[in-house]
Amino acid sequence: TILDLHCTVGLGCFALRRAFPAATVSGLDFSPHYLAVARHHEAERGGGIAAWHHALPEATGLPSGSFDLVSAFLLLHEMPQDTTRRILREARRLVRPGGSLAVMDMDPLCSAYQTMPAPILTLLKSTEPYLDQYFSLDLEQELRAAGFDAITSRPCSPRHRAVVASVAL
Repeated sequence: TILDLHCTVGLGCFALRRAFPAATVSGLDFSPHYLAVARHHEAERGGGIAAWHHALPEATGLPSGSFDLVSAFLLLHEMPQDTTRRILREARRLVRPGGSLAVMDMDPLCSAYQTMPAPILTLLKSTEPYLDQYFSLDLEQELRAAGFDAITSRPCSPRHRAVVASVAL
């Protein structure tokens, strides 16, 4: 069972469904507009998504331990640190023993951001109001504090990282 915690218009759900065809995939987003578009995209594709949930990623209302994998793609850099911490605790609550949280987001340590000219970085921050908070967040430490056990982090593009945090059996 997989939950895309920030599904927006469903593209991540469809990719997860292709990658894990035997899995039950659900999407969750806090935007009813995005969920309507996701449902439309799903109808065009002939179905395949188990459920679309309208909720905040830090307060899903879904049952504890109900997912093998929770994904959060390009979500955390959009949030203040307090909200990010609540999201990580909620993701841990949702992941059953032996399951994982997969995060794909901006990599604050990559050379693209480290060497970005100040005017360009300022322009980027003008569209990303919580970027400074995200860049100063120690994600691995916060994942451990949320209750995740094994954590791996790898670059997945020149500006992004993939972080997988697992829960022991």
